[in-house]
Amino acid sequence: MNIIQNPGPVYSQLLIVTGALLISLSPVFVVLSGVSATSSAFYRMALSLPALFLLLFLTGGKLWLGMRQCGIALLAGIFYTLDLTCWHQSILLIGPGLATILGNFQVFVLAAFSVFVLHTRVTLRLILAIPVSIIGLYLICGVQWSAASDDFQLGVILALTTAFWYGGYVLILRMLQTSFDLEGKIANLCMVSIFTTIISGLVVIGSGDTFSVPGVGSWLYLAGYAVICQVIAWILISIGIAHTTPIKVGLILLLQPAGAFIWDIFIFRLPFTSVTLLGVVITLGAIYLGSTSTSPGERSETG
Repeated sequence: MNIIQNPGPVYSQLLIVTGALLISLSPVFVVLSGVSATSSAFYRMALSLPALFLLLFLTGGKLWLGMRQCGIALLAGIFYTLDLTCWHQSILLIGPGLATILGNFQVFVLAAFSVFVLHTRVTLRLILAIPVSIIGLYLICGVQWSAASDDFQLGVILALTTAFWYGGYVLILRMLQTSFDLEGKIANLCMVSIFTTIISGLVVIGSGDTFSVPGVGSWLYLAGYAVICQVIAWILISIGIAHTTPIKVGLILLLQPAGAFIWDIFIFRLPFTSVTLLGVVITLGAIYLGSTSTSPGERSETG
């Protein structure tokens, strides 16, 4: 239990890695569910609430932890709704792999925050990791922009927009989770999920979309999406995120697009070349460079 409550840098990164790999399944669930982008975002959050409330009850936590918690959770809910809405739409336009890869340019949002706001002293490995990740992601994309369709271009723009909202959400969640124990972290996720469910539901209504679900199979995919990707994955990330610097969090979360790309190949038969595979390897190399580096004074910063 002590490892869960205060995991330390090594276990924290392992928890984030596991969470990122589970989240890499997200676009698979979105496509297989057969519902719209806004509806899948709503059901991801709504169906996660029973499991989160059960965990909160089992750990003896309480939902209300003060106005500050509520306000930060609301802000997180706004960012998360925008993140999921843009990302899901891009998944339907350009495919699970590429949409997730581009959305995970959040690493640069977190890196900029670490350097310019937290004044994190970065090592040579971290400095090298960012351009290496750019090269890897470029090789994976490998698309001529001028020859792409309007839908493809819109999907790319939405995916890159996702990166901003995703990075902002991770930073807000880190701020929210830092000072709480396990029970508090679960309570915070409950609060964020409540707000995101409400806001994403309003987006569905406001956009004229529908809440209808095609059938039992779709419900099962949506339930798996909620429990695996929203509950289990984000609890693991929430535990680890408070003890890991933002720039490392961003680099480790690049496992998500690499995983999504692999699922896209094996499940949806995405065509690929040796160049795209090289891009995946280079991206994973960038993750390794970032996650195995230690900056001066980091131990005291991460607890």
